[in-house]
Order: sequence, then structure tokens, then C-alpha cells
Amino acid sequence: TLDRSRNALQRAGEEPIRLTPLETSLLETLMLNAGRVLTSDTLVNAVWGAEGGDRAMLKQLIYRLRAKIEPDTANPTYVETVPGVGYGFAATAP
Repeated sequence: TLDRSRNALQRAGEEPIRLTPLETSLLETLMLNAGRVLTSDTLVNAVWGAEGGDRAMLKQLIYRLRAKIEPDTANPTYVETVPGVGYGFAATAP
């Protein structure tokens, strides 16, 4: 469960995982679109909006988010990369 007001992710039986506001925004966007691939541009706009961001910033944010939520960052099971397109959240994450 993602608690946007506390910037935290809670998995059953585990301690809450603290997230930054940007990580929370990114994860919320991905979770709301679980099973779909979102383009990098769509995610940059959803996270940074009018303030602007870029693909390099998104890539770094994905890296930081995976470090917090993935059991094995070398083999992500939650946040999927679709080369040349963007990212998605696994519809049936473990």
C-alpha cells in the first residue's frame, strides 16, 4: 500500500519503506497504471510537471526507487524497463 500523505510504501508484514516525494509521485503513477507501459516523457511530465525534468533525471529516480523497493535490483520484479519505450509496474508483482 502506498501512503502518499506519509511518503511511504507498506508491504504486508514488513516495515514501511520511506520514500521521497518524487519517488512517491513516480511510484503512484506507475501503480495507477499497473500492467501498462508508460513512456519516459509521460513519466517525466507526471513527476516533474511544469517544473521540468528530463530522461536522465527519470533514470536516476527509477534507480533510487528500485534500490528501496526491489529485492534484487539487478532483476527487478516491480518496476519494469521496456527498452526504447519507458517503464511499467508489474500487474502481478510478487
